[in-house]
Order: sequence, then structure tokens, then C-alpha cells
Amino acid sequence: MNSICPACGPELLSFLHQSPERLQRWQALPRRQLKRGECLLRAGEVAPALWLVESGLLRGHFLDADGRERIHALYPELQWLGLPGAAQPSPYTLEALERSQLVVLTPAELRDWQLLWPGIGELLWQALAVQVRRLTERQQQWLMLDASARYLGFLRDEPSLARRLKLKDVASYLGLTNVALSRIRRRLGAAQLGA
Repeated sequence: MNSICPACGPELLSFLHQSPERLQRWQALPRRQLKRGECLLRAGEVAPALWLVESGLLRGHFLDADGRERIHALYPELQWLGLPGAAQPSPYTLEALERSQLVVLTPAELRDWQLLWPGIGELLWQALAVQVRRLTERQQQWLMLDASARYLGFLRDEPSLARRLKLKDVASYLGLTNVALSRIRRRLGAAQLGA
């Protein structure tokens, strides 16, 4: 799941540094601080902005009929969240797993950016398309791989996230129970010791 995002990380920084005015305007955008466990957006609310995670880690999660949380997506540093102007309520809750700081880009600010730098709209759509591609790849793994293969793929593709998440969050992200993930980890650990 290593899709290149044209408006994240180095690509975004390169775009911003091409113009001192652009960089200054970016630095002047409002920031939102979130404490661990604080919600950015609750299921049923309409996203009021587009956000970029500058630091920290957020999760998007659903609640099933029994009140269990199922992680839909993880958003570490330099990932975009939200879709401004979409009048549909969010089907999931966005919550900080770590203390986080987000850049807030309101619809009005986004329109101003597009007037000054028409290319930014295309960059942001490409960044959101990368997010959709990541979610599609993840869905493919859920449908095509068994639980052990999903866990090994997560460890291979997202090693830094694997170190940052609690095991219950890894289990939820992979569509497993805590017990099932513990069994997989024990089985894989025993297999490595036997090798």
C-alpha cells in the first residue's frame, strides 16, 4: 500500500516552497490541536473543512450493531482528511489516537487557494484519490487474504504504524478480534522460533 501522494510529504512541501507567498499563506492557516481520544468529527456530522495531519495519528472508525468499534482507516502524519463542500454526513468518527496537530483548510480558504494557485485543486484531488486507492487495496486484502496474511502484510507495509498502535487497534484495523490476533501472533512467533 505504498501509493505516492502528489500533495503529501515532500511533494506538498516542494509545492509550498516554490513560492514564499504560498509558504507564508500555508503557515498562516489555522491549526487544530487534538488530545489523545478527542474526536475531530463524529459520525453523522458534515466535515466543515479539509484537514492535513501535521503531527500525530487519527483513526476513522465505525460502530457495529453491538457497539464495537471497527477501524475504517488510519491517518498518520501528512495524510489528508475530510472533503469540504460534501454535504453528506460522515458515516464514521475521526478520533485522535495520539496527540495531534492538523492544518485546517476551510471551503472558503480552499477557494482562495484555487484562485491564487489553480494547480492546488488538482493536487488535492490526486491526494484524495491516493486515499481511495489505499482503501481499495485494503478492502482487496480483506476479501482475498486470510487473517495471518493480512497481519503479515500490515507489518510489512506499515511498520511504523504497527509500532505506534495498541494491539486492539491493530486487530480492529485488520477486522480481527483481540483473541484471534493474539493466536496469530503466537503461531507466527512459534514458527519463527522453530525456523
